[in-house]
This record gives sequence, C-alpha cells and structure tokens, in this order.
Amino acid sequence: MSTAGTAPTHADPRAGSSAARALRTLVVGCGGLGSPSARVLFGASVLKRLTLLDDDRVDVSNLHRQTLYSDPDVGRDKVDAAVASLRAEHPASRTELTGVRARLRPADAEALLADQDLVVEGADNYATKFLTADAARLRGVPVAHAGAVRWAGWALLSAPHADVGPCLRCVFEDIPRGRADTCATAGVMGPVVGVVAALQSALVLAYAGGDERAIGTLFHYDALAGKLRRFQA
Repeated sequence: MSTAGTAPTHADPRAGSSAARALRTLVVGCGGLGSPSARVLFGASVLKRLTLLDDDRVDVSNLHRQTLYSDPDVGRDKVDAAVASLRAEHPASRTELTGVRARLRPADAEALLADQDLVVEGADNYATKFLTADAARLRGVPVAHAGAVRWAGWALLSAPHADVGPCLRCVFEDIPRGRADTCATAGVMGPVVGVVAALQSALVLAYAGGDERAIGTLFHYDALAGKLRRFQA
C-alpha cells in the first residue's frame, strides 16, 4: 500500500539540522494559550523536557478554549489534568513531562527558571507576563510570549543572547496604567487563542530546530479583519 501523502506521527523540526537543541522548556500558565501550546510541543516529541506551571483549577468556563481539558476535569488542578491528558494523547512522546502546582512569584521566579533553556509564557495577566520577562532576562533564558483578548492576539519570541530582538518590557515598557482589557475583564474567543497558541508553538519549534529568524518580531493577529501582521520590534 502506498504511503504517499502520509506524515510521521511525530513531526521533527530537527530533521536536516545539525544545530538541533533538545530544550528544557517551562510553560507558564496552562490556560487558553499554555494548554494548546503544551499539546503541540509535547506531541512533537522534540523537546528534552516540558514543565507545566500553574496554580489554578479547571473551571467549566475554561472548556471552550482550554482544549486539554474536558468535563470530567472540572475541579482538578490544571497541571494534573494537563499532564494526564498529554500522556494519554501521546504515550510515545520522548519528551519528559512534569507539572508544578505553583504561581510564578518574584521570590522564586529566577529559581524556577534556573535549569530551563526556554520559557513559553501564556499567562492571562500583565504582572505575570512582565515578571516572566524580567526573570528570563536576568537568567539569559529566551521566552516565547503570547497574549490574546477578545478577537485579537499577539506572539513574540525574545532571546536575551541575540542582538536582533528586545525583551517584552522593551516593547510594551510596563504594566498598563488604569483600565486595560484582560481575559478576565473583556473575555477572549476560543478560535483566537487557538491561532495565537499555534503561532507561539511554531516559534518554539523553529527555535528548537535552530532557526532564529523570528527573534524580535512581534506577530499580531486580528481575527475579525483576517490579518496577521509582523512588526520588527
């Protein structure tokens, strides 16, 4: 039987690349962005280790956009439910997987990043986003940031070692003063976080395969306008 047009179970971005990096990767937040990104990254089976960090529990309101979870998971710790779901979906994955039920805090942020090669930041609040960026810059760890509110979202790959790209604070400067829309206050559409998480995980897989062209480029997605724009930050 012909196998033309079929794909391997685990896509390998390292194929043909002598600069492959088996990265130890921390996912900050297992919500609308972190959970689909974790699914892609664990399923790709190219990272050395994937650590999921979150202190929240699954709520029924999460289910329309946080695709690792289903009705029976409501009330469970997100990291426990996420780890179980990923292992069930991809039992042959070669990536080491662990979950940590905790929130990223100033007192322990640097310690949590100490043995990581990359951070995937999918937090739903500005404080955690900037804390992740600051701790990663101090540790010299690259970060794949992403955010989404309502019908739009963005992604940015920042690498402190690179001369071509800034960190998150260099782009957005600081936590917005006064009223600023967040997922909690304005909501977010499930398809939007799906697209943005796919873009975020694509940046991670490209970086893992040695492709650093996207470092420092801010990608902005507008679902209603049907546009994906690039800005060289």
